[in-house]
Amino acid sequence: MRKFRFLLYKDYLLLKRDTAGLLLMFLMPAILVVLMALLQDSTYKSLTEASVPLLLVNRDQGELGEAIDKQIAASSIFKIDRKINEAIPTLEELEQEVASGHYTLGIYIPENTTESIRKNVARYVLAAFSGTMEKPSPDMVNFVIFIDPTTKISFYTALMSTLKERTQKIEFEYVLNEISRQVNEFSPIPISTDGFSTEQVHIDIRDARLEGRDLNPNPVQHNVPSWTLFAVFFIVISLSGSIIRERQDGSFSRMMTMPCSYTEYLLSKAVVFTIISLIQCVLMLLIGVYLLPLFGMESLNLGTSPAALILLALSAAVAAIGYGIAIGNIANTIHQSAIFGAISVVIMAAIGGAWIPTSIMTEPMRSLSRISPIYWGLSGFMDVFMLNAGVKAVLKECGVMLLFGLVCFAVAVMFNYRRRLDV
Repeated sequence: MRKFRFLLYKDYLLLKRDTAGLLLMFLMPAILVVLMALLQDSTYKSLTEASVPLLLVNRDQGELGEAIDKQIAASSIFKIDRKINEAIPTLEELEQEVASGHYTLGIYIPENTTESIRKNVARYVLAAFSGTMEKPSPDMVNFVIFIDPTTKISFYTALMSTLKERTQKIEFEYVLNEISRQVNEFSPIPISTDGFSTEQVHIDIRDARLEGRDLNPNPVQHNVPSWTLFAVFFIVISLSGSIIRERQDGSFSRMMTMPCSYTEYLLSKAVVFTIISLIQCVLMLLIGVYLLPLFGMESLNLGTSPAALILLALSAAVAAIGYGIAIGNIANTIHQSAIFGAISVVIMAAIGGAWIPTSIMTEPMRSLSRISPIYWGLSGFMDVFMLNAGVKAVLKECGVMLLFGLVCFAVAVMFNYRRRLDV
């Protein structure tokens, strides 16, 4: 036990003297998580709080035009203008404004819209009570809608669907009220449609979820665990560098001549860097809980299972340390280990969903992401943060990361054995 304490102290001193490595492990991820969360937060807000510039010209002086105007104004979708240079534009001027790109949408409600619908309803009621089978010909009411031709089809479809839903609801309510008014002029028994609601069907929207996948996190929920795992795996540069440095300056050979086994040598490094990894995790989670809200973002919800978080952090540490030890035993120089370690971790983070959520990736990329241990770690953290999952729910993710780390340990032992035989 005494020699193991000296090994731990030796690795502590090596780590303490690696100032650049410490800055890389702590300062860089902290900056990245704040910066990336801020960038993505502004993007999320621009998508969810966007106001579509709309030029609305209401020439109708009746109730229907007024109702449509109020309904569109009450929507949070549009930023509405009704005049140009303090004057109500004509139909031609409305088209020119939209075509010039000043507005995404232009709506023209023609004159006498309410009166035309009232007359149409009156004709239908009279025809119905007269018993005639011939349908009266209605006066068509044409709303004119101009849309910017550069607008994407998907956005155009969603926008028109929203407008049609609102206008049809208003038209239905108005027509229903107008029919009841016309009928009351003929019927001795008054009728009323005031208590009739057009919203008979309630749509219950829920998030569909299969085995914790395809979740849609907000910027804080996505970036904090993403860059936490990135920070944990970036210790491979310092870890592999220390292994190669000791091998090159002869320290490793001298330790192997003493009563020190290779297992103890690896175990001491694993313990020291596991502590570093856990400190990284705690620091990044504290940033999500306390620092990011200072920038106007949501505070990170850590879930209801601290044990699941600890298990995920330890599993990620084992995976990262195993990977770092493998690189340290395979690479011949510090430059090789630094370049390969940095590039491979960036690739694992990219395909694992650290930069963009895997839910918006294509299906081939989503399948490819499963080879990255960062994907499994991120999936486990998402379950804990978003679904309040416990230890049982993250056992699969932890098992994959632990397996990855153990395989890397085995590769490191094999390469070390071959290297010592070559010597």
